[in-house]
Amino acid sequence: MIRNPEQTIGKLVDNVRYGFGSFMDEPGYPETQVLPQPLRRKGIREFWFEIDPDAGCFEIDFTERPAGLYFIDQRFYRGVCLKGFFQIEEFSDINRPDSLQENQETGVQAKLILKFTAKSGRYYSHFQSSDFIVD
Repeated sequence: MIRNPEQTIGKLVDNVRYGFGSFMDEPGYPETQVLPQPLRRKGIREFWFEIDPDAGCFEIDFTERPAGLYFIDQRFYRGVCLKGFFQIEEFSDINRPDSLQENQETGVQAKLILKFTAKSGRYYSHFQSSDFIVD
């Protein structure tokens, strides 16, 4: 059993360079994308990521589907899988998806702010796993 999930997992998330976001697509196949280190996080419940909207994986309507967020510390062979939902927060530098074409013409790189809200998770360490609920 993990004693303090927020502190333990928070340190793990802060020390890894990237995570993996995954959800099921329309035909039922898993779609996974490497995500950069979170822009910010609120405990282990909410994470915000800045991604390129042209990355391809998050083009379909994925906000209604359950999703997973994974962080792995390969050095110490430990990690966390959080279950929850992704949602699009905003487009930074442009505020509207309509103006994507305008920004492509001007050369300004648009970024998509993606929010993940966790409901529960599983922590892996020392060849054992323990489940927890995110408060």
